[in-house]
Amino acid sequence: MKAAIIAIVLGSALGIVKLCIRTKLFDGWAYNKTFACPNCGARFNVKWYQMIYKFYTVSMYNAAHLKCPICHKKDMCSVVYEER
Repeated sequence: MKAAIIAIVLGSALGIVKLCIRTKLFDGWAYNKTFACPNCGARFNVKWYQMIYKFYTVSMYNAAHLKCPICHKKDMCSVVYEER
């Protein structure tokens, strides 16, 4: 029984890694963007593992439901495009 649970957990982890590679999250596709909090206006970056299930909303709406590291509120944070 424990072996089956371990196999399911490892299989799920490998599936998530494959998903990340397929969607190019490791290449900076979604997690390498700067987000702005609508409550306090702080700008922040997120870790790649925080974006595993949020890449669709970022690609469609340029926003993601994230927790701000400054005010600690969860809200739809928009992507900030900075001029270079």
